[in-house]
Amino acid sequence: MIQRVLISLSLWLLPIVVHGAPLGCLVTPERVAEIGTPVAGVLASVAVERGDRVRKGQTLAVISSSVERAGVDAADTRARSAADIGASRANLQLARQRYERTVDLHRRAFVSQQALDQAEAEFRVAEQKLAQSIDQQQLNRRELQIAQAQLGQRQLRAPFDGVVIDRMAQPGERVEDRPLMRIASIDTLRAEVVVSASQFGAIAEGDSAWLTPGLPGAQPVSALVELVDPIIDPASNTFRVRLRLDNAGHAVPAGVRCKVEFAGLEPAQADREAMPAPSSLRTSAMQPETARRAVDSQARQKSMAGPALRSLSLDYSLSVGARGK
Repeated sequence: MIQRVLISLSLWLLPIVVHGAPLGCLVTPERVAEIGTPVAGVLASVAVERGDRVRKGQTLAVISSSVERAGVDAADTRARSAADIGASRANLQLARQRYERTVDLHRRAFVSQQALDQAEAEFRVAEQKLAQSIDQQQLNRRELQIAQAQLGQRQLRAPFDGVVIDRMAQPGERVEDRPLMRIASIDTLRAEVVVSASQFGAIAEGDSAWLTPGLPGAQPVSALVELVDPIIDPASNTFRVRLRLDNAGHAVPAGVRCKVEFAGLEPAQADREAMPAPSSLRTSAMQPETARRAVDSQARQKSMAGPALRSLSLDYSLSVGARGK
């Protein structure tokens, strides 16, 4: 009678242990970027090392740019120059005064129509020269912007706040089409979880979960379901779930393995169907040795039931041993 009760209790407890079994996951940075250069050149300096924290817009490395810097200086001088515009305005003022005097003299019949036409033409030309000088200054400013952009391509800047996780180049090396370093954003982390297809629909975006990093003494931290893959992988009969973890204090390192427990995740339906009904066990006339082998088999199949099932098997063995004596 004791062995039957123990077997029934052990099989009844299996769904409870499976229900709370955590799923394996991997913590990754929210973003990882390989910093490269759009232009070829010789690396002049690198301002950061591996492990350094960087801010968005911070200069990470500089490529030799003496020619581009000289081009910026020349373009800046042209853009600031107002001599052409000043000369054109003075010439326009003179041409206007000459034209107005010629009109007055022509009205009093002191000059011919040809002289009037010539004065008017000179006035119109002076207006066009002033407009051309203004356009040229605007063009010089655009050229300055182009020169500054070309110089900016020689300075590699951080695209976001993060930490340098790798550095692949040293000053003096020629760089062209390969990344110079890699940075990662760790203020927010992500965790990828592979879940059985039997749980599809039990997890939704916005659900909460507890994530435990695979580190000694690590405490569970809260995470949110950010994405549930709408497609099930037919080969493995699983789907992926992505979690989002706030890591402003950098308490959880990226790259660590972890365990995740979802709130309200039910045991797989296949496990329920494969489980014998407790009522059939109450009426079965299993021999002590046969019952013990059944419990051991269930313990191997349900490894997630670890401590609870081992305790029940131990109690059962002691009971059977005492009865045999």
